[in-house]
Amino acid sequence: MWSGILQKVFKVREKVAMNLGGKGDEEKPFLEHLEDLRTMIVRIVMTLIISTIGTFVFYQELFAAILYPLVLAGFAKNLEEARKILINTDVAGPFMMAVNVSLIAAVIISFPLLLVFLLQFILPGLKPNEKKLVFPAIAIGTGLFLSGATFSYWVVLPKALQFFAEFAKSVGAIQMWTLSEFITFTTRFILVFGISFELPVIVMALVKLDILNYKIMKSTWRHAIVAITLFAAIITPTPDVFTLMLMSGPLYVLYAICVWLAYAMEKKDRAAYPEYYADIDKDEKELEKSTSDDWDNENYNPWSSGDEEEDEKDDYQAPAAKPSAPPPEVEKSDIEDLGEDQSSKMPEEDPAELPTREMTLEELAREDEKRSSEPPKDS
Repeated sequence: MWSGILQKVFKVREKVAMNLGGKGDEEKPFLEHLEDLRTMIVRIVMTLIISTIGTFVFYQELFAAILYPLVLAGFAKNLEEARKILINTDVAGPFMMAVNVSLIAAVIISFPLLLVFLLQFILPGLKPNEKKLVFPAIAIGTGLFLSGATFSYWVVLPKALQFFAEFAKSVGAIQMWTLSEFITFTTRFILVFGISFELPVIVMALVKLDILNYKIMKSTWRHAIVAITLFAAIITPTPDVFTLMLMSGPLYVLYAICVWLAYAMEKKDRAAYPEYYADIDKDEKELEKSTSDDWDNENYNPWSSGDEEEDEKDDYQAPAAKPSAPPPEVEKSDIEDLGEDQSSKMPEEDPAELPTREMTLEELAREDEKRSSEPPKDS
């Protein structure tokens, strides 16, 4: 199964390389693609390990930052009171809490470098002028990631904690959070929001590769809304509708911004390459015209091909018309003498013109016997 998935990923990578004009990855074997994947994974893992070790030194400050949403949600007046809310039921809970918080902080700090490694694997064969655009794209992607993490930390996470606490009171339950569960929930919440805000980077990359364009995005915005909602429902760490809407709402706005950016990019490209887009528009109009002509025709059958209809027309022969009057060579007197309409009679055929019929064996035997019984003629 994993081999099949990797093969599909590598085929997509080769297609992207050819679309970007790269020639080095055009016919790479499977093992070389696998080596590139291994190199990317090793770089990412080593970067995360080094970053985690560096952030682990400040685990107390990071833990205080994770507890601050309890203050924002109104469960505690300060951090000292927030520390008393959480309980520990695991022997290694505090240590794993520190490792977890340090890892999430390492991902946030080293995100630009991780994005560089990922783009080097996904977008091979970049030209020199296109490589210059990678750094602005990384800066935009990092900014969006930090925006999503900040939005979830200051706005969404406190609201989600209040919602779950009030819901627990409505069913008569006492809300008690363990240290490990609270750290896991909050760190995953922040990380998921940061990753989801990378939607513009993904969409604009697809636009740059000519997989998406302004026309497609404008005509399929309803499908995009459904897809964004499903995506938010899958990656949201909680199953409630409130958190789902808080995540999908900003994504709707980001998608609308992507549509506007796609329009601006296409307008700029049309001004730079008018002949290229003129040919594209001409092909689209011809395709739409041929499609509309077929469907507007009331006799159009979408299940039949044009070749079958032509064959039917060739095989069909119109019946011969009946004569409305007797032939001119037939005299009127002859018709009166016979007392019947000669137009209803078939003309007599000459026996010489009739096709010869093959004689059976019995008829041949009789013919020979008849010839032998006749006397010979005198010369």
